[in-house]
Amino acid sequence: MSPRRHSRSTRAAIGGGLIVGLIASMAACSSDAAKTAPFSVPHVYDLNVDPAQGIAPVDPNRGQVVTAEQLRNLLDQQLAWHGLTLVEVMRAARADRAEVQVWIDQLTQNTADLTATVGLAYGPVAARAFNQQWAQHTQFLVDYAVAIGQDDKKAAADARAELVDYAHDSGSFFSTATGGILPVTAVQDLLSTHVGHMLTMIEADQAGDVAGTVDAAVTDSAYLSTIANGLSTAIAQQNQTAFPGTTDTPLAALCSLVTSGTGSYLSSLIITGDPASSQVLNADQALVSATGATTAAIIGLSPNFGGTDSTARAEAAKAALATANAFALAHPPAPAP
Repeated sequence: MSPRRHSRSTRAAIGGGLIVGLIASMAACSSDAAKTAPFSVPHVYDLNVDPAQGIAPVDPNRGQVVTAEQLRNLLDQQLAWHGLTLVEVMRAARADRAEVQVWIDQLTQNTADLTATVGLAYGPVAARAFNQQWAQHTQFLVDYAVAIGQDDKKAAADARAELVDYAHDSGSFFSTATGGILPVTAVQDLLSTHVGHMLTMIEADQAGDVAGTVDAAVTDSAYLSTIANGLSTAIAQQNQTAFPGTTDTPLAALCSLVTSGTGSYLSSLIITGDPASSQVLNADQALVSATGATTAAIIGLSPNFGGTDSTARAEAAKAALATANAFALAHPPAPAP
């Protein structure tokens, strides 16, 4: 089935329909110059696709699924990639650049991966609920990015209001799912902070403030690891048989540090386009300090990874995160004396 594309007004008529994709394509225009006509944001809905297909119901008598340490590592990787892809979708959507679809494809797959992880813990019903909320928050952020690019103050205000509702609804969801281990207000604060980083990032991007854009993206990369740790800890505490052990291990901490550091490096490199920029060099040094290895050894790519092809660059960046995680797992911290 081909995707269905809807303008903002059509989206309002659809209401809370399940968002599987985000944006099908953008109107052809490769510059940041002022548009001669309002840009209508396409939205993709495919109500025939179940985001929880393939997710099995939770067996109350099940044994170990993965360790708590492994769960934290998985969420670290997925949330790091979420942050990077979301930044690039928002930046490309704001400027109406053709490569937006490349990053949308990556972001949509990442949402599916996060949905599967939630389903691993809570089963298909909770996975569907999570998917709808998570996909909506990415859509609202893209709405905001386009509104900023078009200087549409009403659309920007509407998107901000939707994001406030999202943080509240997701706080309720995770509090209920974890049996109150994650309080509503704590989740709201975590997600609102993430959203705030994205709003700051796109506003800086619109202003041509490259350093500010990088700073917000890098700040969020580190912050998403905090969310991964909090969520994995709550799930493991609630389901000790399925996710035994602790998330607070030296290896888990190292993997988190390397993953978020790699996300920061890649964001800095993609946004600046300059391997010699101070922000890229700072991110490089942070990885070296954390591991004692060169960045090239950790992530397995050159500063000009992927060449000029957007798809190749996105795939190379994704592979770099996986390579960095494999590096961390292969170089566990020495046991304490």
